[in-house]
Amino acid sequence: MNSSRSYAHSRSGDSTFLMNPSTLEPSPDAPLGLPQAPRPFRGWWVVSGAFISQALSAGLCFNGFGVFVVPLAKFFESTVGTISMGLTIGLVVMAVIGPMIGRAADHGYVRVVMVAGVALLGLGLHIAAVSAALWQAGLAFCLLVCVGSAMTGQIPTMTVVGNWFDRRRGIALGITVAGATVASMGAPALGEWLIAEQGWRGALQSMGTFALVLGLPAVAWLIIGRPSDVEQLPDGEGSEGDAVTEASPEPVPVSLRDPNVWLVSMAFAFLFASPIVISVHLPGYLTELGMGGVGGVAAYFLALGPASILSKLIFGAVADRVDLRHALYAAIVVLGLSWVFLLFIPLERWLWLGGALFGFGVGATGPLQGFVAAACFGRSAVGRVMGYMGLLGLPLVAASPALVGLLFDFQGHYETGFYLMAATLVVSAVLFALVRIPEVEPGTSRPVRE
Repeated sequence: MNSSRSYAHSRSGDSTFLMNPSTLEPSPDAPLGLPQAPRPFRGWWVVSGAFISQALSAGLCFNGFGVFVVPLAKFFESTVGTISMGLTIGLVVMAVIGPMIGRAADHGYVRVVMVAGVALLGLGLHIAAVSAALWQAGLAFCLLVCVGSAMTGQIPTMTVVGNWFDRRRGIALGITVAGATVASMGAPALGEWLIAEQGWRGALQSMGTFALVLGLPAVAWLIIGRPSDVEQLPDGEGSEGDAVTEASPEPVPVSLRDPNVWLVSMAFAFLFASPIVISVHLPGYLTELGMGGVGGVAAYFLALGPASILSKLIFGAVADRVDLRHALYAAIVVLGLSWVFLLFIPLERWLWLGGALFGFGVGATGPLQGFVAAACFGRSAVGRVMGYMGLLGLPLVAASPALVGLLFDFQGHYETGFYLMAATLVVSAVLFALVRIPEVEPGTSRPVRE
């Protein structure tokens, strides 16, 4: 909507016309003499597009990566460790470009970023599929697939959904981040099946084609950067009221000189460290306890997925209604309980409960991360803040699995490393207590529950 112009609704009988308030005449945007029905709120369509985007980002990059490691190592006569380094390098690339993606998203280019990201995902997978050497596949993965994943993942999706919602932001973010969880449940099995049927090259081509033929049009059609782009307001407010006016938030500056940026970034880094370690080292830990193999690991992770989806929806809805710190502490407590089950109740028949607790705690962190970014810095700054979070937290998140592995090599058991990772949750809680949460969201008049 042009910010210099607003229109009022005038009703005559059952007819509704867009009226120019300065002349009380039908606006040029409405056909003279014809009723104009209120436009349906597009925010939930945007949420569905963000859900698809997160599923593509996670499924075609992270969750699908593991099933290709052994086939690639065998074909290129390399090692599992060498192939696995591709994901580590890709994570570094994603963290470095995160602030740039966030800045572009905050400045009105979020749809362009996401559409280009899906295109890079599909193109990168196709190039990797025809690579004649391992280094070529590595370049395609790190510079195209991982960059595309960053451009379709947490930063742009939380930015665009945050633009569309104020009162119902939590539940909208919860639905959005559930896309990555759904992908994590289906992508590995789909990848295994495609490799068995088509080989690793054919599997990569099929996944790339899926992104380009189905994912690209869906994201391009569903994503709209801001409500004002289609003359609507956040949460759909005003679409059927007496006046429709522009409601873009004031731009909020974000700087690395702000201690709050560092506190929020490191609080989430310490919160994410222990789940990353669980994902990498749980199979080895269960083997150490005599509960390894497919059965033990499957029991844990099969319970994890549904619990994570449920948690994202519950915590998303709760974040709109309760004290934000209380929601954060609740997520930390649930994650802590999952560590209690692993360290003190390592019984095979209870593995599913430990997995459910872990999934419930991890699931809560998704919507809360975007909610905290908006509450502390304003929804006009979510992209930049999310970019800084990834960059500043990368050293800790990336080093945690390696540290636990080194402790295992030195001591011959996982106990010390796991106790250390459980302690990171305490550090996270302390840092969240120090985070400055304003009473009113910066750049808006929206009160923050704190």
